[in-house]
Amino acid sequence: MPVVSLNQLTTDLQSCAKQLIEQAGFVPQAMDRPLDAGDLLFYLSETSMPMAAFLRKHGLFSDADGLHYDLAQFGAISDLASKVINERRAGNLDGVWREFDLSTDDDMDNDGGYILTALAALELMYGPKK
Repeated sequence: MPVVSLNQLTTDLQSCAKQLIEQAGFVPQAMDRPLDAGDLLFYLSETSMPMAAFLRKHGLFSDADGLHYDLAQFGAISDLASKVINERRAGNLDGVWREFDLSTDDDMDNDGGYILTALAALELMYGPKK
């Protein structure tokens, strides 16, 4: 499983900034400075505890070594994040919403949309080049 240091992540984010914003829907946390690792980590840090555990189990987490990710697991992560959004929109709070102890629209953003944005950004930077 690859790990990218936070310094390298910052460099990679800055080198892909325009693509990240235009193609991945990435929104920087501040407009008065260049992108940095904290901008991407924000998208992953706002999740519920059960979702954070799911992400870690599937290889997506940060620690003192940097950001760990496993591109092969992105499909499972994306499927769950999409399910969070779709179930909320359908008013179904018994499936993944109950399983991951979610309850608010913020949870739909934090455990759904934000994760999808982070995955899109990582895929753009580290996925197979087309």
